[in-house]
Amino acid sequence: MRSAVFLCVIAGLLAACERKPEPAGKAPAAGPAVAAPTPLPKPPPATYQRDAYGRLEDCVADWGFAAKCTPVPADAPERARGALFYGPIYSDSLRAEAQLAARREAVEQGYAPQLDDRPSDRSLAKAEVRP
Repeated sequence: MRSAVFLCVIAGLLAACERKPEPAGKAPAAGPAVAAPTPLPKPPPATYQRDAYGRLEDCVADWGFAAKCTPVPADAPERARGALFYGPIYSDSLRAEAQLAARREAVEQGYAPQLDDRPSDRSLAKAEVRP
């Protein structure tokens, strides 16, 4: 018995070793009530946009290669502001990441000699894209 108490003290469990078992047929005392976790709020819906450019060279400088740039339709409001090309669609909060991914793709496909990881923005305007 002495060795069991000694082991409990060594293990820092003296209080646990001294507990007396509950009498048979008696339910153990309930612990404190634990509240159900509150659900996390939903994030705001993502918004998407694309940049509008007056020159193809500016779009290529931002996004890595011409395949990422598309002509602005003649009836688009951005055309009235001088935009001739759109860049790719991206989430407004992730522009830098989308730009870096497009530039990596340009390097991998041989359209750019090296990766430029500095964000740039040569656009004339931003156009919101609605789903």
